[in-house]
Amino acid sequence: MNARVEDIFHNDSPYTLYYQLEEKLAKKILNNEWKPGQKIPSEAELCGIYNVSRITVRKAVENLTLSGQLIKHQGKGTFVANAAMEHRLSKFYSFSEVLKKKGMKERAQMLSFKVAAAAGKISGKLNLQPKAQVFVIKRLRMADELPYTVETSYIPHHLCPGLNSGDIIEHGLYDSMRALSIFPERAVEEFRATAVRKSEADHMKVNVNSPAIQLERTTYSGIQIIEYCSSIVRGDFFTYTVELK
Repeated sequence: MNARVEDIFHNDSPYTLYYQLEEKLAKKILNNEWKPGQKIPSEAELCGIYNVSRITVRKAVENLTLSGQLIKHQGKGTFVANAAMEHRLSKFYSFSEVLKKKGMKERAQMLSFKVAAAAGKISGKLNLQPKAQVFVIKRLRMADELPYTVETSYIPHHLCPGLNSGDIIEHGLYDSMRALSIFPERAVEEFRATAVRKSEADHMKVNVNSPAIQLERTTYSGIQIIEYCSSIVRGDFFTYTVELK
């Protein structure tokens, strides 16, 4: 006999049924009850298990698919995504927010924080005068204590002179910028295949020349460029999906 809806869900919750179901299914993936590559129950089976409508199930599964935790294979069913994170490049995002949605604990280790004169390439990327002052912020980022990227952010000093390493360590870069009234709104990214260099390999605990993705991001607030970031991401950690419409 199926449990009643109220036995599984909280009717007084401010969240909709499909969101509550999405959270329950996401926990099965996080706790490894549903393993990478495993086919999940069909829509009809999930309706029976949780005693909810097909519309509720479909919306929850659709959201988990959009976030990269599930993958649909036409004619075969829906499967748990493999260990490499599938990430859709369809809207502005931060790595921290992406990993948090996947139930992973993300943290960043500050490798260096300084103010320096922008080199020619950097001043060009930020649309600054040569040798203008910029923050140079180098961080090692980890998901569930697995190092997955070394990233270096360059930010015009005059935009947020109060930016400091302590706030970034505690609150993250973008939230620290927002606290100083600098609001990241959109970004343009370029990425290409590359190989991990020795300095990066030492930080990310991978072999030199391991496959990696070089990711370059230019972030804007309105028409103002507020950040140029260059990252080396482990090739076995993320897969990028671009949705074409």
